[in-house]
Amino acid sequence: MNKEKINKNVNEQDLNLINESIVKLSKELNDLGLKIFNNETNKNVLSTSSHYVFSIIHRAIELNRGFISLTSTNNWITATNLIRLQCDNCIRLYALSLVKDRASLYDRIINGEYLKNIEDAEGNKMTDFYLSNKLDKLFPGFRLLYENTSGFIHFSKEHINFSSDKTIDDQNFVLKIRLSEITEIPIAKKVDYSYNMFIVGKELFKLLKGYKLHMEDLIKKLN
Repeated sequence: MNKEKINKNVNEQDLNLINESIVKLSKELNDLGLKIFNNETNKNVLSTSSHYVFSIIHRAIELNRGFISLTSTNNWITATNLIRLQCDNCIRLYALSLVKDRASLYDRIINGEYLKNIEDAEGNKMTDFYLSNKLDKLFPGFRLLYENTSGFIHFSKEHINFSSDKTIDDQNFVLKIRLSEITEIPIAKKVDYSYNMFIVGKELFKLLKGYKLHMEDLIKKLN
């Protein structure tokens, strides 16, 4: 996630191993969600904040599933968008830990209010810029990845690069334009994209573990 050169000493086996890790991570996210659910329902409670969290877990697992499906057909131009959306899951989950009243945040979000218009406990508007910078302190490199993958969401130079190849042929510059054919990218880039998808998912998992511990402590105090 840091601004480093892409490791070119990789192969298809490396890509497969990372994708297998993404699939495994989805199961871990699901299992953690079940633990949160069981911890609350066993005490005859189910908080609205946990409903918020379960929705993020569901979205995260679906994004992982979509990423694996898209990359298996070489549709990297679409798959890379999902890295940015997984970053969004981290931002939305992290916001829950910054507010005074989690139930109020849930109510405002479910009623259609934008997170960027809601203030945290310190009175700061929780914009993506603000939250991604705060997350960068927990996970160094998060902000950079957020910025880089935002270029996949909005039309940018990333899409121009995906749709063209530049080569030198007999001292002449050749630009190949790609329309309907499948985008072919180097294996090193494929591994890099998949690795970033996995890393963001792991960071989401760490945030979820923190939420689980918080709810367990809260339930103990209530009982």
